[in-house]
Amino acid sequence: MSEQATVDQSNIDRINKVTERLILSSEKKSMSTLHDHPWNLEILEPPYLKKKERISIYGTEFWDKATPEEIQKLSQEEMITWWSAFVHLESLVVEYYMKELNNGAFDDLPLVRDYMKHFIKEELVHTLVFKKAIRYYNSDIYPMPDFLRTFYDDNAGTGQYPLMAVFLTMVIEWIADEYQRLDVDADYVHPMAKAVVQAHWKEEMRHIKWGQQMIQNLIDSDPTFKQQAQELTAVYLRQLVDQGITNIDCFEKIGFQDPAFQDHERLLDVILYSEHRQQLNDQLVMPSIHYFVKSGIYHPDYHDIWVMQGFERVINKALAKGQN
Repeated sequence: MSEQATVDQSNIDRINKVTERLILSSEKKSMSTLHDHPWNLEILEPPYLKKKERISIYGTEFWDKATPEEIQKLSQEEMITWWSAFVHLESLVVEYYMKELNNGAFDDLPLVRDYMKHFIKEELVHTLVFKKAIRYYNSDIYPMPDFLRTFYDDNAGTGQYPLMAVFLTMVIEWIADEYQRLDVDADYVHPMAKAVVQAHWKEEMRHIKWGQQMIQNLIDSDPTFKQQAQELTAVYLRQLVDQGITNIDCFEKIGFQDPAFQDHERLLDVILYSEHRQQLNDQLVMPSIHYFVKSGIYHPDYHDIWVMQGFERVINKALAKGQN
């Protein structure tokens, strides 16, 4: 465990003020498995679940090699992989934070402890909704990604509070929900997919806001966490962005006719490094980059790591905006 620093009461007051507001918001409106989605809506034609410009092969040579039917199916399965990831992640989140609550991790922050009960309930409901949505589109849950299997074991707390777990949960959910929000931003995206994503986005914004405040106000209480976050966030972010673009299992499941799709290594290389994808990635990460700069997660000593991970344009833009 790292050396702990005293937390200024003004920081605790800020956390409490935001947390109390989030509790009231949660009590007023939380996602329902029955009433927030048009489950009775009949699917009349093969649905698009993603905006075409955000399907992984758009803007690459593979777009013209795929049939319209294959592209539509890819829009569906790439969305289903995200919903599957949410089922797995949020199940782990529920288990982890129940254990932390039972072990008294937030006992000296009573409002945070109370908020975590709302948080856990909402995460549990999310898993039920995503499972139901996957069945609605007659698909199956994709397997849990390997990196999630030991996620909380590999990111144990180093101080009084489990800040690394709070931080990485926040970052994963933030990037995931930015993906989802942007993916369904088209009139032709199926209404059920939009409803699932938008209801989840509204609720996760509460969770992300809470995580932001916890990190921003407690970061100086745990020097080990602070140093690890400053050094490694760019690497974590790169992995999350790349893993969120697609899943090779989607291509295997659909069975693309053109033999070019069988070369998975080249397929992924073209998808990940297309100029179109770089532009989408910049749009995706900009909100979180601004937060990293503001909260002290970004540190000039590690600027080269951000550059090596491909974030030079966005980090410089955020730094320039912060100076104005």
